[in-house]
Amino acid sequence: MTGSEDVKGLAASLGKLQVEASPSREKEIDWPGNGDAAATDDDVWDDAAILDRDWAHRKNQFVKMGYRDGITEGQKDAAQEGFNIGFGQSVHVGYKWGLVRGITSALGSLPDSLKEKLLLDGQRKGKLEDLHNSVQGISSEGALRLFHESILQDNNPPEENRLQTVPNDLLLLLNECPDVQVPEELTRVP
Repeated sequence: MTGSEDVKGLAASLGKLQVEASPSREKEIDWPGNGDAAATDDDVWDDAAILDRDWAHRKNQFVKMGYRDGITEGQKDAAQEGFNIGFGQSVHVGYKWGLVRGITSALGSLPDSLKEKLLLDGQRKGKLEDLHNSVQGISSEGALRLFHESILQDNNPPEENRLQTVPNDLLLLLNECPDVQVPEELTRVP
């Protein structure tokens, strides 16, 4: 037999091929409407019940997802609101503290001859040095702690802390010196 004869023989046998389901296998699969004509409603799939169960499951999933999303968004909003309030309370104090640190550092680094010309006497020079040392003695973290303590005491009778007294002391010292111009930002009350 040649290759072409094999192909013709195979094609002829496939043309006669019939596929039938075995009777025993057909009975194993319980198809709705298959078998007796006397099938009851319980034997037929209840599509409405399946859809109801599926709907209830999906609805429950979406409610949970929505709840989680709502909690997350609420937390973000609360955190943002807290940040906005804290920023509004601290920005003026921090800016003023930065001015005080800068001014005292600048005046403290001047040569003694210039300090004497600006401050006019030794007593003011001593006040400036004390003020400069006091300001430099408070680190950035220390200033944050002082500010935090002042916020916590906000509901109690006000107790002045160094963040409030040092800018006032510097302002008084600078106002005593006629040749020094006081920055307007330092005179503003937050």
